[in-house]
Amino acid sequence: MAWMYLLLATFFASVVQSATGFGFALIAVPFFLIVLNSSDAIQVVIIITLITSTIHWLIIRKMTPVVWLKWLIIGSIMGFPVGVLIFMQLELEVLKIMIAVLIILISLHNGWSLLRKKPVNKLTEFQDVNPLTLTGVGFTSGLMASSMAMPGPPLMLYLSRTVLDKNQIRAAMFAFFIFSYSGALIMQSIFIGVERHTWEMAGILTPFAVVGIIAGQLISGKISENHFRALVLIILILTGSIMLLNI
Repeated sequence: MAWMYLLLATFFASVVQSATGFGFALIAVPFFLIVLNSSDAIQVVIIITLITSTIHWLIIRKMTPVVWLKWLIIGSIMGFPVGVLIFMQLELEVLKIMIAVLIILISLHNGWSLLRKKPVNKLTEFQDVNPLTLTGVGFTSGLMASSMAMPGPPLMLYLSRTVLDKNQIRAAMFAFFIFSYSGALIMQSIFIGVERHTWEMAGILTPFAVVGIIAGQLISGKISENHFRALVLIILILTGSIMLLNI
């Protein structure tokens, strides 16, 4: 049963990420933590997401906004060691609480944005966008990558308010994920260590994530964006709540 839950969570999380550009870690991490009850769940998600993000990015790499990416990467490099320190210091139960609360807050924020009828003011492509802001977003994402395997939320919240279109945002997200998850995996390997069984588990689950990528591409154009987002929000809120109840 444990493996069935892991396989289903991996597949569904991959479908969501394939369609939206992020969300794998938001869905997979809490489920993995519940099933495995170990911080190894973070490392498994890092490995799988690194592989799937590379596949995604190779498909839409021509859409990558390179100018934006440079400052995000610089910020993430500074955030990696801070995230690893947090990961090393926190007890598993505290980590679960932080992730559960983060997921619920992000879900409520996105739900509110979905229900609002007033459009969000977009930033112009270069005006109002400065290296300091992008570096700060990158720092936060890098910190969350190496501590929680979740670099996506702050990056998506920022990019969704820019003039970048959907494909540019997805390309930027996947390119950043390749770098941030690579950095997170290196930091985890050096300072904490990645056990053999973690690599084996990631190897077993990755094919199901790849199938999820294909499924996500096929269904993304067949359901409305609002309905899809609403379904994901409900699942995320339930996941965060279940995590809190299982602590």
